[in-house]
Amino acid sequence: MFLNYSLRDAERWAEFSGDYNPIHFDVAKAKQLGMDGLCVHGMRAMLDVKSALSASLEKRASASCGLVFSCRLREPVACGTPYQLSVGETCRNEQVQVSGKLLNAHTQQIGMSSKLTSNHALVLSPITQVKTLNGETLATLYAPFLAVQSQAAPLWNFLDALLFRQMVNDPATLETVHSIIPQLEAASLSDVFSQVQVVQTHHETHFSPCLLSPWQERQRLESLDYCIQPTLVMGEKNSGLVLLANIQAWSAGEPLMSVTVTLKASPLVG
Repeated sequence: MFLNYSLRDAERWAEFSGDYNPIHFDVAKAKQLGMDGLCVHGMRAMLDVKSALSASLEKRASASCGLVFSCRLREPVACGTPYQLSVGETCRNEQVQVSGKLLNAHTQQIGMSSKLTSNHALVLSPITQVKTLNGETLATLYAPFLAVQSQAAPLWNFLDALLFRQMVNDPATLETVHSIIPQLEAASLSDVFSQVQVVQTHHETHFSPCLLSPWQERQRLESLDYCIQPTLVMGEKNSGLVLLANIQAWSAGEPLMSVTVTLKASPLVG
């Protein structure tokens, strides 16, 4: 499978997610922050990777208790550059694993390496503060997601993207940034992105196999409960910070998904 991302792909993802990091839209700003040029959001490119792996594993995952997707974002996925997505399958101890690599067709450098494998059933961590999205809100958010990816995408693709959106836009996330960098003048994460280079390096999603099927009207969730765990911060400001964020979700008391995101911030002065 060959993929080629454009500025419009970045715009559609930003419209859904609220992530207007200038490295995706402003060439001058992207270069100022250390990039060679514009790149598409890692989460946007990951949608295609997840769909390809899901299609390969779907027929064999019916008996699984749980599934885990993990992805390492090795380098930015450049806009206007052809990429090749290759998918492979292995079977060990009756467990099937599919893996995927997103390669720059020009340089053969790996932009993303990922895998999707059967695992134990999802067990949620202790819950702190519960937030809820009702069915109407979920349907409203699903509409702009369809502008990003087609109706045939597995439901876990939508929920994974949705939970990332909730985590990025939650006021507590910005409060965490302010606690680390009190001198930073920012009213939103977009303001943070314009001043500090922040890149996603790893993404892991543990989810229920029932989410492998596409969203269907008769299977629409009545509501989604979720909890954002306190962000773990590692490193030093003058040498670079690593932030580990986690969000988990359930519906009608049944665990559905846990998402862990690793973000790396460039060294800060002052």
